[in-house]
Amino acid sequence: MTRKNIKTVIAGTLLSAAVMGWMGCKKFLSPEAVSSFDTEYVFDNITNARKALLGSYNSLTGDYGYGIRISGYWAYDSDEMIKGTNSTTTDEGQLLAKYLGIASNLQITNPFNQMYTGAERANLCIYNIPKMDLYNDGGAQQQAQLKRMLGEAYVLRAQFMYELVRNFGDVPFQKQPSQYTSNLFQSRMSRDSILDQLLVDLKQAEDLMPWRTDVGTIGDPTDQRFTKGSAKALRAKIALTRGGYSLPVSGGALTRPSNYLDFYKIAHDECADLIANPSQHTLLPSYKDLFKNYLLAHNLNDPAGEYIMVASMASGADSKLGIQTGTKVNGVGGGNLNILPTYFYMFDSTDVRRDVTCVPYEITFDTIKTGHAMNAVYDGKFRKEWVSNPSFIFSAGSASTSTRPATNNALQNMQLSWPLIRFADVLLWYAETENEINNGPTAAAIDAVSRVNLRGHGGSYKETPPVIPTTKDGFFKFLVKERMLEFGNEGIRKYDLIRWNLLATAVSETRTRLNAWATATEASHPVMPLYSYMENGPAYARDATQLPTYLYFMKTPPRSNVDDFNPFLNSYYKPSGNAAAPTGQTRVSWWLGGSSQVTYVSSVASGFKTGQSELMPIPQSQRDVNPNLSPQNFGY
Repeated sequence: MTRKNIKTVIAGTLLSAAVMGWMGCKKFLSPEAVSSFDTEYVFDNITNARKALLGSYNSLTGDYGYGIRISGYWAYDSDEMIKGTNSTTTDEGQLLAKYLGIASNLQITNPFNQMYTGAERANLCIYNIPKMDLYNDGGAQQQAQLKRMLGEAYVLRAQFMYELVRNFGDVPFQKQPSQYTSNLFQSRMSRDSILDQLLVDLKQAEDLMPWRTDVGTIGDPTDQRFTKGSAKALRAKIALTRGGYSLPVSGGALTRPSNYLDFYKIAHDECADLIANPSQHTLLPSYKDLFKNYLLAHNLNDPAGEYIMVASMASGADSKLGIQTGTKVNGVGGGNLNILPTYFYMFDSTDVRRDVTCVPYEITFDTIKTGHAMNAVYDGKFRKEWVSNPSFIFSAGSASTSTRPATNNALQNMQLSWPLIRFADVLLWYAETENEINNGPTAAAIDAVSRVNLRGHGGSYKETPPVIPTTKDGFFKFLVKERMLEFGNEGIRKYDLIRWNLLATAVSETRTRLNAWATATEASHPVMPLYSYMENGPAYARDATQLPTYLYFMKTPPRSNVDDFNPFLNSYYKPSGNAAAPTGQTRVSWWLGGSSQVTYVSSVASGFKTGQSELMPIPQSQRDVNPNLSPQNFGY
């Protein structure tokens, strides 16, 4: 079929691009306010083709994209964080996170549909851009821009399909737009076949796209669109998933392919190439700055290029990040995700990542930090008090009022973006593949892990640096722990544990440790989590009796440097008595154990069943209209 015969309407593609807005340099596209365009018109010039591409980017955002459902519901519970502590909830989002989701759950259905919408929009670009006259006959800059757009479309389709595959297993995969497909009722394709195709597509995308610092040479602005580094990093991520463990849709034991090292080699080479180009992507020196001064400051063009791939929510794209998640400020929002106490105590006392990731307080009257108990510690990477450019004001009430002020702030969108891949991922993936391929860690693998760990301790060690194991198993366990500490609150842990075939073990051991902490007896407490490197670890990680029973905090912080003010006056890591709070301080129960804590423990991944819960059910509404989506995933 020639382009002149294409008269099919692309419904909504350009309209959705109007709310995409991802450019960090504040140069936003303003598509015409129409609901549909003729395909031939859309792919007639670069400006309109770019708007069509932005329609696919737009499917990354919003409530049913990475604006909250996929980022804040699909990725939990694990051994790191849980979504809520109510084991008898009727809330669909919490049920899903507790592995109690059913096929009619809209928190599954709507994101599932949106991922396919994004893939369809990417398919339109993949099909039509190479057919444009300018693609082959335009000027050098025009051709380069269109080739980049084609590469971006491949990356977008790969991201959407990867998200579907890792959550649902075998799913339909359409490589052409629906208007050119004779059978709209596609059957499920094996996950392995889909991932294999995505690896091929992303290799092609690499050759089409410029590096991050080279986009200006083809006339594109500095923005948050995908680049060569994005394609390479996503290819590494998908290769590790392809070479990792997975659950068959028929249920049973998780397995990995016999040739898994072939896929580890793909990931290794992509990571090695990225590491060899530090002018494109490297670690930002400050872990805190990465979130406070870039992610939450609405600026993802960090000079190190650590944010390799981001689902950007700028210019009004809907995002509940920082609203449902993060801290409470003046009684508003927060509380969607709970930090597990066992996770809090995986951090040593000098690890700066703890206080970025975990927030054991809420803010009242704008600056007063009110301490929480250990079972009410919330995620910190999307904390409201760090949001700037613009910042958002929440009702504070009167500081002279003794009760918490009422709020009338209905803000539901702070336009916070979701990180998909950071350079720290690349370093740790590289170390993992070096360890597997060489049957033990190499000097290069140890160096890669050391770079991440050193940055996690502020760039210098106040105490003795960690001893990184040199055996294959010990090094792997160290990586399991390091990835946990580095990427908390970034929706990564659950999927890492699945590809390592450790999710069931992690859930079981976490419950056991928490229950032992609830009874606070050394005899009943396991020495360490067996799946993660904590051998010879500190007493506080082995024995809840070594933890403080109470913490004491000062409600009124100094008026300067409020951000760095820690309201707690005694150590998280040393036992405490039960004395009353000194004058000017407030006592909070940190970890008392008892029946209330046992109830808390029962909510952790309460519906998890190994051999089933590693996949979600295919949405029933889709199965109702497409008879080829049978059978349903096991157990649903």
